[in-house]
Amino acid sequence: MENKIMMPASYNVLSCEEMTYTEGGATVGQALAAWFWPGYATVIGINTCREARKKDHDNWASNVWNDIKADCKGNVTNAFYHAGMIFWNAASTISSFGISAVMSLGIIYF
Repeated sequence: MENKIMMPASYNVLSCEEMTYTEGGATVGQALAAWFWPGYATVIGINTCREARKKDHDNWASNVWNDIKADCKGNVTNAFYHAGMIFWNAASTISSFGISAVMSLGIIYF
């Protein structure tokens, strides 16, 4: 007795590389949260960097950047998601340095 698998006429076999595009990536909700909820973007960005640093302590920054570029290639939602994370993490870092500088000047001159 022979068992045959019957597939629909529109069935396509996907390679491992193609499965990346069908399984992974950010959802629209995650992408919007990364832009409109700064706390979400900050937590995700910090956790991404921590995980990368655990894997490779010496080259973690370049690995994160390369992973982001590869993740954004051909996927608008992922690009929007990562751009929101980068924007809010940069904005919070710059503003915290600015607040520290203003406080330091205030302590020194007043």
